[in-house]
Amino acid sequence: MSTLIDSPEYTVNEVYAIQQTDPVEGAASGASFGGIGISNQPHQQLANRTAFLKGRQDTNISNISVLQSFVALFQGSMGINGYIQFPFSDVNRGQITAILQWGTISLLGQSQKALKNGIFNASLPVAFPNACQFQTAFWLSNKTTGDQAFVNSLCVLECVTPYQNNSITVCSDWDDGGYPGGGGSINVATTATDGNGLTGIGWIAWGF
Repeated sequence: MSTLIDSPEYTVNEVYAIQQTDPVEGAASGASFGGIGISNQPHQQLANRTAFLKGRQDTNISNISVLQSFVALFQGSMGINGYIQFPFSDVNRGQITAILQWGTISLLGQSQKALKNGIFNASLPVAFPNACQFQTAFWLSNKTTGDQAFVNSLCVLECVTPYQNNSITVCSDWDDGGYPGGGGSINVATTATDGNGLTGIGWIAWGF
């Protein structure tokens, strides 16, 4: 039994409409439409379209699989300490996954002495597989009135370098010498909602 050979192609409005006057003609040497015969021509055209659509469908399935694998690279954990991953094509490194991480270091109940020129450490939610490119830290406070957290004093936070792939180290740089009378102090909260002062250190890290 012979079969029609598919040729994946699509032409608009091409399917032959068999006319009332057309003879029944099957495939044979010298038959019309290249030897397949007039009776097989519409079937051939439909078979060609089916092969064309099948090829497109196979391509779509392959592309969807690639897209699903790409989307799966977007992962993260939302919380007080968390992270999110961003896959992208770096102009120098090629395909990489950037990771943005954040978190807090609690200072509730800490003494002023512990906060003046103190060292604070925190583990990252996930380790950077390659390198940490950037870190920053900032004070968190629940006191918004009066002298607020710092009184006649200045205390800045500095991220210690070189950056580590699995942790962050923050140093508090205390200075009250530049204020009239010196003797600066720090108001520290005991609970997250008491409105008394510092509650913690917030931090952000970026790498890949």
